[in-house]
Amino acid sequence: MSLSKDNIWKLLAPLVVMGVMLLIPVPDGMPPQAWHYFAVFVAMIVGMILEPIPATAISFIAVTICVIGSNYLLFDASELADPAFKASKQALKWGLAGFSSTTVWLVFGAFIFALGYEVTGLGRRIALFLVKFMGKRTLTLGYAIVIIDILLAPFTPSNTARTGGTVFPVIKNLPPLFKSFPNDPSARRIGGYLMWMMVISTSLSSSMFVTGAAPNVLGLEFVSKIAGVQISWLQWFLSFLPVGIILLIVAPWLSYVLYKPEVTHSAEVAAWAGGELKNMGRLSRKEWTLIGLVLLSLGLWVFGGKIINATAVGLLAVSLMLALHVVPWKDITRYNSAWNTLVNLATLVVMANGLTRSGFIDWFANTMSTHLEGFSPDATVIVLVLVLVLVLVLVLVLVLVLVFYFAHYLFASLSAHTATMLPVILAVGKGIPGVPMEQLCILLVLSIGIMGCLTPYATGPGVIIYGCGYVKSRDYWRLGAIFGVIYIAMLLLVGWPILAMWN
Repeated sequence: MSLSKDNIWKLLAPLVVMGVMLLIPVPDGMPPQAWHYFAVFVAMIVGMILEPIPATAISFIAVTICVIGSNYLLFDASELADPAFKASKQALKWGLAGFSSTTVWLVFGAFIFALGYEVTGLGRRIALFLVKFMGKRTLTLGYAIVIIDILLAPFTPSNTARTGGTVFPVIKNLPPLFKSFPNDPSARRIGGYLMWMMVISTSLSSSMFVTGAAPNVLGLEFVSKIAGVQISWLQWFLSFLPVGIILLIVAPWLSYVLYKPEVTHSAEVAAWAGGELKNMGRLSRKEWTLIGLVLLSLGLWVFGGKIINATAVGLLAVSLMLALHVVPWKDITRYNSAWNTLVNLATLVVMANGLTRSGFIDWFANTMSTHLEGFSPDATVIVLVLVLVLVLVLVLVLVLVLVFYFAHYLFASLSAHTATMLPVILAVGKGIPGVPMEQLCILLVLSIGIMGCLTPYATGPGVIIYGCGYVKSRDYWRLGAIFGVIYIAMLLLVGWPILAMWN
């Protein structure tokens, strides 16, 4: 990335923000190191949003600054006064802790699965197979697109790689078969509907599985470190499953109604997919092996939670892929997306932990609790009836989830949004007496994927799909708003009551 005038101001902006914050007096009651650390954290977020250099490089630099300046940013006076406390050693241990996170390595393992889909051609074969058998009608073709994405999602934590790299290359070949072309009135014949279905599918599949999108893992680390809530792979899946099933049934049909294509039957699509499958030939040994490893991993993730950790399952699958020559090691070393995500998540996990380590989260929660102590259920029960207390708590949770969700209109990255907003929302929830933190945490992290449908820049696949020219800007914003409301409404009206019953 060259240092153009545009990049220079983007590079200086985080430094200016940090400098201004450090000049502001430390808020009352806040540990000095917490305010200093928060200034670095905010500067990192600004850098990730502006991206003068890659976002991973921004978070890596932020961790390095905090390790070097730990006496000023992380540790309080009592720790530094203890002769037995080795600040430099503890700072380095803190800075590298993200690389020992089990959820970070779970995502890495899922990335290697995604590489296996790509190298063996199994991902393309699955997509073509479903298109062949469900592609004779445009509506069922829409369902096929969603099913393809969901089948690939457990093992492809990059929704850009999944939808943009596997599904999109297959689907983009279909509209021209019906003389439907981008940036042309003919786009509405069938191309617009198919492209919008990929937006629907990637946002739905990203929330269905914890490994469906990398920011999900970042969210898990935040709720673990800040709220002390642990969410397993299976718990995540079961929590979203009722919502996911309903949306899987409703979303393609509703898209068909609201953005109806002119072409309603598409025998040519099935014929084209059949021809492509014929050219691919029979399933290879590597594809059969990968299918076996996928089934093994799913079985262990769903039924083996008490025997083997989910991350260990992922690492076992990667080891077997190497041993059975499904994916060569040299391909793994060259798989930039996996290593980039590993470093990005590890450093962001550390920076999130720093908010707690420096004392910022405790101060924020205590401050909120002090200002909102009049809302305490124990105090309120004395004055009001229990029903009013429950309603108040429900409203507070509802507001926090909706603020987190619709704030994504301000962000062009799910990771940046999660890193910016989730710690603050969790700290607010933690500071309000009576808020059911486990329910709040699950609702927040489950909403990360589905918010990807809101805008053309909401997530990586959206940028690719919007950029191809089949969906006009006004249509994208209109459909994004409609489905954004439907998605979050289903999560709150269906998913939340089920969570409450489980708890």
